[in-house]
Amino acid sequence: MQHRVALAVIISVLILVGYNYLFPPPEPSEAELAGETAGEVETGGEVAESDQGPKGSVEKIDQVEPAQAPTPAGPVVDTVEHRLVNELLAISVDNLPGGLITGVEPLADQFHDEAADAGIDFLFLGYAGARTLELSFVASESDFAWSRIPGQVRAKDDRSIEIARRQGDVEVIETLTLLDGYEARYEVVVANHGVGEQRHRVELATRMGMSAEQSRYDIHRALCRAPEDMEDFDFDDVEDEDETIKGGLDWWALDSKYFVQALIPAERLSGCVVTSDEAGTAMINTGVGREVTLGPGEQKRYVFGLFVGAKVDSMLQAFPASDSLSALPEVDLTETVDWGWFGKLSKFIGTMMLSLLRWFYSLTGIWGVAIIMLTVVIKATLLPLTIKQYSSMRKMKELQPEMEKLREKYGDDKAKQQQEMQALFQRTGVNPLAGCMPMVLQFPVWIALYAMLGAVVDLYHETFLWLPDLTQPDPYYILPIAMGGLMFLQTRMNPTAGDAAQAKMMQWMMPGIFVVMMLFLPSGLGIYIFANIVLSLIQSFIQLRIKAKDAPEAADGGAKGKKSK
Repeated sequence: MQHRVALAVIISVLILVGYNYLFPPPEPSEAELAGETAGEVETGGEVAESDQGPKGSVEKIDQVEPAQAPTPAGPVVDTVEHRLVNELLAISVDNLPGGLITGVEPLADQFHDEAADAGIDFLFLGYAGARTLELSFVASESDFAWSRIPGQVRAKDDRSIEIARRQGDVEVIETLTLLDGYEARYEVVVANHGVGEQRHRVELATRMGMSAEQSRYDIHRALCRAPEDMEDFDFDDVEDEDETIKGGLDWWALDSKYFVQALIPAERLSGCVVTSDEAGTAMINTGVGREVTLGPGEQKRYVFGLFVGAKVDSMLQAFPASDSLSALPEVDLTETVDWGWFGKLSKFIGTMMLSLLRWFYSLTGIWGVAIIMLTVVIKATLLPLTIKQYSSMRKMKELQPEMEKLREKYGDDKAKQQQEMQALFQRTGVNPLAGCMPMVLQFPVWIALYAMLGAVVDLYHETFLWLPDLTQPDPYYILPIAMGGLMFLQTRMNPTAGDAAQAKMMQWMMPGIFVVMMLFLPSGLGIYIFANIVLSLIQSFIQLRIKAKDAPEAADGGAKGKKSK
């Protein structure tokens, strides 16, 4: 009997081993292996505690499903890749964890990359190896554990996709709908199917990467619009330490020079956390919601407006243009346009010049010609100031011999020298500051023009003559070198206040400085400076001819006066 039992056990073991060998158990999916609990995911910083949202924002579920035991990962589902398309934008999405959006593609010809035969992915998610629009929960302030699991696609069409994820008693449904232009609607429903309360605080992360070349089109800033003011951070600000904005958040964004990815919640959030990824190839801006407690059978609906595309000022100003986003508060997305150090002043002057530039483009159809026409208008507007500046500099140059005599005579007595200089200026009616004031008054105009030409998306990928892109430097260095030569000629023609050594130094220094600057500045700005120098040379030539003509007449008048005596 014992022998039979032993034999049965051996046969059973052999059968079990043979079955496992012939029919091995399925291996876990990549999503299950990569699953992380919400307790392992950090927010990158803490935000201020906030009161729970109004009770009216929590909805009842039609039917309460029985409670289920929490599971570490959702069921295995097939990977679904989908593409949302409108007339200007295509958004690629899938149902894998880590972020809903895998890439974007602007469809306008202006943003077409001929090498890739596709619209440029201005979020550079491929280079960063990441996604954007990732929903999760603050682990320390949520009653349930939430893993990064694939979602179940419930519905999809050309403009929309709905994905559901459920773990235990909590179900999350995400719906992304592409609207017109660069607008989209992102809706999240968090439902409690259990018999007990579930507390949670959502966080929604956006990402923008850097290209392999790290060009001027890469990450520019992370923006957090608080009720009082807007905070902005560049990559260096968060490379070593995260930045946290507390006390309320109206919207948040990541932008480059000409593109922006902005999220606008229907309800004000608690704050935002700005950080960078471990590889240093992407910037992450996370909006953190307020604490919400869901009773049994209740759900919370979050609605966000999404603007992802080119910084077209008319579209930014009109946001939200779609009726689907009517629940959003009024926001000013034109704040995403960087007007430089002078901010509102540059924006005020630059906006007027941009309107004029676009009008010239409507007449010519060529942006390079429109810039030249704008240069002529600005030069003509500032002509009285430049004429006054030229006249003052010429008078100062004529006084140089007498000024040198006073310096030699009162070289040791600076006070007396300054007193005699002032007396000389009063006798001759010369104001030494008159030559500087016109330049000071022109300075804001130049700064605003620089900000406008350096930020306007209209010039992006626009060509002119040999220039392949007016927002990029001249790749052949023709414009900087030609500009330096013309500027050298200009300094030779124009009168220079100061001694001969200073004048000679300026003749070589100024052209050299401008050549070096234009090696890195957008060629659209270079066209303006080049055209401005040409117009200045024409003006100097005319003024020199007038001066040469007036000199003989003055001499004849003096001679006649002596003869009459």
